[in-house]
Amino acid sequence: MKKLALLVGLYSGAALSAPTIAPEQVSDTQQGDAIHFLHWWTSKGEIAANAILKSTIKDQGLQVIDVPVKGGGGLPAKSILQARAIAGNPPDIAQMEGPAIRAWAKLGFLYPVTSAALQQNWDANLYPFIRGIHRYQQDYYAVPITVHRLNWMWINTQKLKQAGLSVPTTWDEMLSTFAELKKQGIKPLALGNESWQVVQLFENIAFSLGGANYYRKAFIELDSEALGSDITYEALAKFRALSDLLSDYVTKKQWDEATHDLLRGEYVFQISGDWIAGELMQDGVLPAEISCYPVPSKNSGFLYNIDSFAFFKNATFKKTKAKLVSEALAKSEFLYDFNQVKGSIPARHDISLSGYNRCAVKSKQDLHLAIEQGTVMPSIVDSMAVSPLIQKAALGELYRFFNDPSITPQEVVLHLQNVSKTGVSF
Repeated sequence: MKKLALLVGLYSGAALSAPTIAPEQVSDTQQGDAIHFLHWWTSKGEIAANAILKSTIKDQGLQVIDVPVKGGGGLPAKSILQARAIAGNPPDIAQMEGPAIRAWAKLGFLYPVTSAALQQNWDANLYPFIRGIHRYQQDYYAVPITVHRLNWMWINTQKLKQAGLSVPTTWDEMLSTFAELKKQGIKPLALGNESWQVVQLFENIAFSLGGANYYRKAFIELDSEALGSDITYEALAKFRALSDLLSDYVTKKQWDEATHDLLRGEYVFQISGDWIAGELMQDGVLPAEISCYPVPSKNSGFLYNIDSFAFFKNATFKKTKAKLVSEALAKSEFLYDFNQVKGSIPARHDISLSGYNRCAVKSKQDLHLAIEQGTVMPSIVDSMAVSPLIQKAALGELYRFFNDPSITPQEVVLHLQNVSKTGVSF
């Protein structure tokens, strides 16, 4: 009973009322060798990367039954995972991020992937900040695949030049540039009005203004004093200014729709992770009119999320099959091919980026510098920094603030401080 209660708390929200997703169909003769893969990769670029995964698993003599769940930055998929686990019918493999890996491992749902870790020498080849995320009681419990950088600014430089403007280097310049574009009748920022897309803006503002030390104290350690600091209020002021500039045209749209709008020149900027590159690339090359710049910041640093694969214990997915698949997906050849298409960089530092796009090469350079400087920080929005319960509460408060001008910064800070006092941890 205690285990069930903890599972229900893992992803609070609409788990039990989550939509039913129809998986891909395979023939009856294939069912015995098929594995169910639950994920939220549904854009064109993500589907292309997923095809590499399916091909790799097929090479092991297995078929993949895709169970893709669209939208919400993965939250609906996580709710469906919870509902299936409660019902005793978890998928064989699930896309997973951050603290959730240890939570599922602690509850006893996951196979360890120790053989893959030993074969690929993860203790030496994984980036140091990745190791702890994937370990529970000395064993690894998921295969880390990608490192995505979130503090990227994607610009249609052709449209920016036509407007007679230059690339902003501070948040004040950013707001002025957006205002000038709007004055010229040009929509400045490609953005869908979903909580994860919107709050990703705040996350970038806060990280840019306060740097890694502030970000760590406020949004990872949930320190009440840091949350109530002048930096938080400055970040909220700029977040509200963005809302005022964008409210006329921000509608519900998926991030990939926004990205294609950027490419068509309907918008000039998009602030989001380097899955944008995966969506924009054709034959591994980024369009010439799209450039990537780190989000303007007083302090350099690297905001990240990691996509990982966890392997669930169930009656049809035996340990030997989990071992076979996890070992295949941990190989450097797969990681090279998959990340090259996805727009990310591999979770291992020993894999060359020869042939990768220019933004991925820059990402790896900046990651190594940030590791040296101690400024690599996990994303709150993308499930890397705190427990799912705290993440959901914080996102809700900030999303409401963006969309409701009647909510004051003082109210938001107070609510965030109250969230920080819950003591929820997994």
